[in-house]
This record gives sequence, C-alpha cells and structure tokens, in this order.
Amino acid sequence: MRAELVRVRNRVLAGARLRKGMRVLDVGAGTGLLALEAGRRVKESGTVIAMDVSTDALRECGRATRGASPAARLTFVGGDAVATPLPDACVDAVIARSVLIYVTDKASAAREMYRVVRPGGRVSIFEPINSQYQTLAEVDLSDLEPAHRQVLDRWYAGGDPGGAMTGFDERDLVRHFVAAGFDSVELTYERVQRRSRAKLEQVSAFLTMRPNPNMVSYEEAARDVLGAAADQHLTALATSLCSQPSTSTSAEAFLRCRRARR
Repeated sequence: MRAELVRVRNRVLAGARLRKGMRVLDVGAGTGLLALEAGRRVKESGTVIAMDVSTDALRECGRATRGASPAARLTFVGGDAVATPLPDACVDAVIARSVLIYVTDKASAAREMYRVVRPGGRVSIFEPINSQYQTLAEVDLSDLEPAHRQVLDRWYAGGDPGGAMTGFDERDLVRHFVAAGFDSVELTYERVQRRSRAKLEQVSAFLTMRPNPNMVSYEEAARDVLGAAADQHLTALATSLCSQPSTSTSAEAFLRCRRARR
C-alpha cells in the first residue's frame, strides 16, 4: 500500500510542476502524504498550506514534520473543499488526493480551486473512479447466502451519502473543471482488471478495513447482523475467497489544470 500511495503522490506533485519558492495548497491534506513531500520540493523559501476538515488529521500531520529535513514552512488550516477559508488568487498550485469522492458538490469544489489559484497557476488532483470498482467477481458464494447478502446490505448502508463516491466518472471531473474556468484541463484515465487467488492476509485486510469514513468493516457488519454466528460466517467466507480465483476492477483519474494568465 505504501508503494501505491507514493506512486500516486509523485504523479500528483509532478502534475503541479512544483518549484522552489512556490506557495501550495493541499486540499484534504489528511496526515500529510502530499503536503510533506510538496514542502521538500518547494524548499525553505516556499510555503505549503495543509487544509482538512479533520483537526485530528492535521495534528498528526504536524507531528510528522518534527525532526524532518529542512523544507517549506507548513501551515495548517481547518477548511472544506467547497468553502476554502483563503483569499482569491493566493496560491501558485493546488494539489489533492482522493478528496472529491467525499464531496457531493464537486462543481463548487472545482470553482473554489479556480478561485484560490493565481493566474498561471496549476491544479493537480487524483481521484479513484469508484463507479467502475468491482471485486469478488466470479466467486461462488452461494453456500453463504442469505447471510452474505444481509451482511452486504448492512455494510453498504449509508456508505455513499448523496452519491458522492460512486455517482460520477472521469468525464464529470473534466466537465466541472472546464466549467470552473480553467484554460487547460488534461486528464489521464487508467482502468485495471486483475484475476488472481487471494492470500489469507489479503482477505483478512479486506474483511477488517473500513472502505471509507462512512462505513463499518465487513467484519463489523457481520457481527452486527449475525451476532454469535458471525465467526462461523467469516471463517467460511475467508476459506471461499482463498480457494477461488476472483476478478477485480479499479479505475483512477489524474487531472491537471491551468488557470489562464489573464
């Protein structure tokens, strides 16, 4: 996972064309995956503003800067992608990773990025296209029904309020940023399909992770729905997933924009 995050981080930062002395806004900075490396790239003469709705995440980001090599001044701002608490045209670049999937009004977020970036400035973001996501395709889990379907219904309940995570695709992203006023909008779309047999540690991670902040894990959903029968169900599911090959599909978009100089 770390290698994958670094790959995404480096592509987003490359799209922003960061240079020494630049002022950069990281929207939805979280614990600092983009912000910390951006700080190293714009050097001590630059500034990185880490913005997030979570003060806990920003606090963790601040802790990560302690003892780090000299880099840009890092400032922390509590704020929302659709209501950025910054003045107009105040940064040279805006960067973001997996932020708009949590935003229902993506058009407003695009307009805010346009508003805060200076003429000639750039925006570079990454978003997973979750409408294309598919996993466990072709795996026969009929022996686990109806329990599996009941757990899935609980697992998905409330997981995508307003359709923010799955109600858009890469074409919508382009449309929003063009409408926001950007002079140049470029998008790289990648769709990957893999067929493999899962390992036990992968299955364990799948069952215990929370796919997004609005969801419980599959294991938590199973314990909610099945009670004392959850352990037996989870063991049977893990056995099935490890014994059969499955197909997974994922898609992602890297979008780069430039605001006209005049």
